[in-house]
Amino acid sequence: MWRSVDDAIIFAAAGRVAYVGAAAAAAAAFERACGAFCVRDPGDAPPDYVLECVCHGGFDGAAVVSVKRAARPQPATAAATAAALAAASRSVEAPGARDQFLLHVPRAVLALTRAPSEFVFEVSVQLAAGAFLGALYPHFEFGDSQQVAFILQLSLGGTIALSSARTFGTTRQALWRELAPNLGGMGLGATPMFAATCLVELPRLALLTLAFLSTWFPTASPRCAFARYFAPCFGAALAASGAAHVAHGAAQEGDIPNFNGSDLGRFPLVANVAQEPKSAQLSSVSFLVVAAMFSGVAPRLGELRKLGPAARPVVWGSYARWLVEALYAAEISALSTAWRMPPAFYNRPRAESALMGLLLYDYVAKSAALNCAVLVLLGVLFRLVALLALKCANRDRMGLRSPHHALLDAYAAARGGLRRCRGAKGPSGGGAAVQLSDVVARPTARRPGEASSLLGEARLNRVV
Repeated sequence: MWRSVDDAIIFAAAGRVAYVGAAAAAAAAFERACGAFCVRDPGDAPPDYVLECVCHGGFDGAAVVSVKRAARPQPATAAATAAALAAASRSVEAPGARDQFLLHVPRAVLALTRAPSEFVFEVSVQLAAGAFLGALYPHFEFGDSQQVAFILQLSLGGTIALSSARTFGTTRQALWRELAPNLGGMGLGATPMFAATCLVELPRLALLTLAFLSTWFPTASPRCAFARYFAPCFGAALAASGAAHVAHGAAQEGDIPNFNGSDLGRFPLVANVAQEPKSAQLSSVSFLVVAAMFSGVAPRLGELRKLGPAARPVVWGSYARWLVEALYAAEISALSTAWRMPPAFYNRPRAESALMGLLLYDYVAKSAALNCAVLVLLGVLFRLVALLALKCANRDRMGLRSPHHALLDAYAAARGGLRRCRGAKGPSGGGAAVQLSDVVARPTARRPGEASSLLGEARLNRVV
């Protein structure tokens, strides 16, 4: 920012003028006048050194006079100012991506651990949700596996998604300054910051998933091992939290009425295009509802396929669809051969035949590993979308052209080019100049409102 200043007036104690002149020559002038008692290090920034000289106890009137006699520069011009701003915007030197990542990791850890009470509250919510769900279905039968898996994905996904609203902390103002690539910013990249925050978030998601299953598993008593439930549930937590980042990404910072004054009442930065906090919260809830509707339980996957190709991306993007199938397949893997006979061997095929369940819901018996991989892939994909939204939807906060301004620029350029092409086909070939002369020379030939609008369009074409 100092490089963009043409002339500087520096005051000393009691309002005395210590320097008047070019900002670029201030440090050298102070070094000549004050070098005896204020030595300048090679790494000192010019404004820091100047302030150090002015605030030093040995700075007196003689030094003021000698500095004031420095050579005056030429008056500043608009072109010189624009050149200085352009040079300053291009001269932002940021560390490498690896160094930025290592810088953001401890900051992300501090952001998540600075309020232990919030994490304790989140863990308490997971413990209560798991205990309540286990009390609803204690020692559930195989026939209830589908319903239990559906309620489990809804409880786990909902609590994880809502608790992930504070992942990116409340240091938003400083973050925009650090990510600004031009004058006044540090030129840091959004990708290292985002990657560091997501990496630090993984232990938190694992602990929340573990807290949920620790109270649900002993009461529900499923047939398979604990690890067969933890793996897909952790993948679902990744996907649900990633979707929450997308839903809350570009929301304006605000307070939730029920959590005023707490860190949980803050929404993070990372994702959709300029929503209000309440709208972002509604978007997260809407995603959870849509994911549950397309989970393949009711309606089943076969019925969802009848909706056509438009419904397939929604089904594939529903974390509930893959979690329910993974849990159902895990239950089948723990059953004996007596449960895997043809449906005709049983009095109640839907409740006692594993093969009937696979055929009814279009599931694959040995698909647990594939479903876990898909859940992790969804979590990564949602985070990439959140990162893209962070870069695009917040450009104006980083000193760049906002997305809607960029669209308007493109529209104006396209419209101006089209008008020039149409004007080139006319007898005069003047395009926009002919339209402007028509408006100015014959204003009464048109309606009053139309003349002013055409004049504005002509001016816009000239700017383009």
